[in-house]
Amino acid sequence: MNLPNFQTDQELPADSIAPRLLSLAMAFVPEQSFDTPYEPTLAFSRGTIFPALDKPFLGEEALPQ
Repeated sequence: MNLPNFQTDQELPADSIAPRLLSLAMAFVPEQSFDTPYEPTLAFSRGTIFPALDKPFLGEEALPQ
């Protein structure tokens, strides 16, 4: 894989941030309160035991016709 070679003597534009100062990624995970979980059979069919995380995939259903 070819990665860019950022060396310290390389000129950067005045308004840029040095690549060595940047993070690859940052996550934000909101706090989740504990709710009554689904029954095991329903949880298995929904893909989660937590009702707050039950976000069905709509796919093409979400597109207006």
